[in-house]
Amino acid sequence: MSGQMQLADAYDIVYSAAARMMWMQKSRVWRLDSPGGGWPEERREAWRELEAALTVSEGPEPQAGEPSDPVRHLISRRAAGPVDRPITFAEAVAEWTTRMVEDPGPYEPRMEPYPDDYLVPGRAVVVQEGHMLVLTGPLRDLVHRMAPGRPAVTIAGETAELSRLVHLAADELRAAVGERVPTPHPVGAVGVARVSRRPSDVNDLQARYEVLARAAWRASESLPSLKYMRESMDFSVSPDTSIAAEDLQNLLAGRSGLFWREEHESIDPNVHVTSGVDWPDDRPVARLIAEEAKDFERSASAGQRLRPRAPHAGERRFYREKGELEYVAISAVRAQILAEILDEYAARIHPGAHSGIMHFSAYDLTDFITSEIGRELRETVGF
Repeated sequence: MSGQMQLADAYDIVYSAAARMMWMQKSRVWRLDSPGGGWPEERREAWRELEAALTVSEGPEPQAGEPSDPVRHLISRRAAGPVDRPITFAEAVAEWTTRMVEDPGPYEPRMEPYPDDYLVPGRAVVVQEGHMLVLTGPLRDLVHRMAPGRPAVTIAGETAELSRLVHLAADELRAAVGERVPTPHPVGAVGVARVSRRPSDVNDLQARYEVLARAAWRASESLPSLKYMRESMDFSVSPDTSIAAEDLQNLLAGRSGLFWREEHESIDPNVHVTSGVDWPDDRPVARLIAEEAKDFERSASAGQRLRPRAPHAGERRFYREKGELEYVAISAVRAQILAEILDEYAARIHPGAHSGIMHFSAYDLTDFITSEIGRELRETVGF
């Protein structure tokens, strides 16, 4: 192996460990548009420096006809507009955020037949509560699967049926909005790059490695230890972030080669759900991706009863606090965004789907899915 190849591998490993540390924080307290979350400015500055070092690897803007790269782009659809090109994670987040801000919502107040909020046809989708739990289930796995720094993954196992059912569920949301269905399954409809851009695909690799390593050391060193956090009751840093920082420092100091941790050591992301394990009889059991199809199969077999639908004429808002728990209502805009996110999951867990090292630009995408659309949808069912 040449020295340049060894340097590229070293760069990618440090990149993964550093990106994972930042992702484990789950809040962007280091950014200038954040109130800071109790962090000292020196730490925030160190983390901004590390983010800048990681962002260098993003590569050029997508070009017309370029295949979508799973580590930097959505692989379920292309950018809107006349030019056929990939849509970056940042563009997807900006587009979804704008649509949510401009969303008029599913309700309008009326006085007749009596004062209440009423669902508006064309602006609302009604979903059975249990089915909403099924629809939002893949979001956690998608977020962990797209975690910045995640090493290369190739999906193995019998996941084709789950991929099909997830796309079917996305189309049922579209049908409830009034869109024409079925739509093509994203696999095959979008050209996907066979080889992903590596974080180390940067100019002047030696200099960039030194910048990244220094920034990673400074950022990880700025965090308190778990012992200090417990003794001082410091909740500004998550324990998982502190552990990831220790891993990063051990890696940089040559004390360990560990640069990535799954939610549990038994998880193989090529075949298992990445968001956690089950604990039957107090023992950890990783869940096969293919097994997640059972929930979607049950919903599909229930037919019309569980299928998302447009609101009936004169249908009122559902109030959980009044015990109206059978159905939930979401806006048509939210339903369309959820359908697009489900298609992204369907594309990423299809047999043979491959991605290289996830780039740091996935941070804001996973944050959007977790803290924006995901949080809203969880609240509809009381979570």
